[in-house]
Amino acid sequence: MKLHVHEKKYLLSTHHGFFSSRFFVICIIVISALILIFGTLYIRRTKSFLPSVSSLYEQWNLNNYLSVYEKSGLILNKRPLDGSVLALHGFASYYLFSEQNDSTAAQTYLVSAINSLRNGWYRVSDSEKPQIAYILGKAYYQRGYYYADLSKKYLDYAYQSGMHFNDLPEFRGLAASLLGDYTTSIEAFTEALAVNPSDLLLFTLSQNYLQINNTEKAKQYLYETIRTTKDDMLELKCRYLLGNVFLQEKNNADALNEFNTILEKDPNFADAHYGLGVIYENQGDLIKARAEWRKAIRINPVHPGARLKLNL
Repeated sequence: MKLHVHEKKYLLSTHHGFFSSRFFVICIIVISALILIFGTLYIRRTKSFLPSVSSLYEQWNLNNYLSVYEKSGLILNKRPLDGSVLALHGFASYYLFSEQNDSTAAQTYLVSAINSLRNGWYRVSDSEKPQIAYILGKAYYQRGYYYADLSKKYLDYAYQSGMHFNDLPEFRGLAASLLGDYTTSIEAFTEALAVNPSDLLLFTLSQNYLQINNTEKAKQYLYETIRTTKDDMLELKCRYLLGNVFLQEKNNADALNEFNTILEKDPNFADAHYGLGVIYENQGDLIKARAEWRKAIRINPVHPGARLKLNL
């Protein structure tokens, strides 16, 4: 009797282990199949929501930079090392920066442009690098003086590649001018003037020639700016620079004419009053000189030249 019970227990135990093992294997198979199915569906679903690179180019051709920026950002979340997408994200960021009135938003886009283009630079073919260098150089210029060397580096790369961008010579000249490389800046601004002549370029060239003490060339471009500009303030700036050049040349008569012409148009032009004071000082009339410097101070209480002359 005891043996019989023992056998039943033994048989029951064996029967239970068999079905338990089989059930476990089936569960594993079912779970694996479900993971595979749902994983595949998830990947397909994720991919279906990821924009295509061709859609980025479509939006780019429509000048829809915000769409390019947002869609390329989605792609980069999945493929952060895609060079072409990095480049498009950087390009869109820069153009969005250019459209901003909000300085905080503008700086955010500008930093995004630089970061994306720098990363993209190392992940594109050599044939694509000149375009990246062109926008990257402009973006660095917008960051200011401390980035001027990087701006010039990339703008020079774009320029030397032989590709043509209308504003490349002007930006290259601006970057070189910030660095004090006036030989390059004059060369670049002269080229820019031939491509897209403007009164501001003429004026900028005159300033660069003054930096290398070529006053004859400077006067030439100042006179041409005065002749062509419709901007009254730019004309007054040119006349003030001319007046200073004449002062350096000890030509008080022409300097006097320029400063008086300025004051006829704008009696509150502090620099012109200061210039008149210098002329009177040169002529030995310190009473008139000090009177003009005091006028300059009344208009601009922090005028450095006038305050120095009056020992303020």
